[in-house]
Amino acid sequence: MKKYTFGLNTVLRLRRVEEEQARAFASEAQAEADRATAELDSRLAAIGAARPEPSSWSGPDYQEEREQMHRHAVAVTAARSAEANALSALRVAREEWEASAQRLRGLERLDDRQRQTWVLEATRNAQAATDEIAQIHHGRSHGPGSDR
Repeated sequence: MKKYTFGLNTVLRLRRVEEEQARAFASEAQAEADRATAELDSRLAAIGAARPEPSSWSGPDYQEEREQMHRHAVAVTAARSAEANALSALRVAREEWEASAQRLRGLERLDDRQRQTWVLEATRNAQAATDEIAQIHHGRSHGPGSDR
């Protein structure tokens, strides 16, 4: 009996590689989103700590404090933008991973169905061979010229 081989085995291997790459990309995107969120949290904490006491606002100190607050605000805006971009990239990476996983599952299901069909066919052929042998043996022992 010949061994089962899936006709699309090369495509199945390719789909597995694509799914693994998509999973790795999604993992990297998750790590980047986590870093961007941590950076935003850090910037927000820094701007809270940098707020001056109103009593210290006098002349040049006031201008310097104001410029520092502006720099913090710009940094927070940039961190929010970076976080939004990272979360968007994460969403895209997860969608691509999901799509590649679905393509892989489809081929795996096809392989399973074809393997089941092959097993059923092989079982039928084996049973037919066994039946034929039994009929031949039965014909010899109960046919013409037998002792019965």
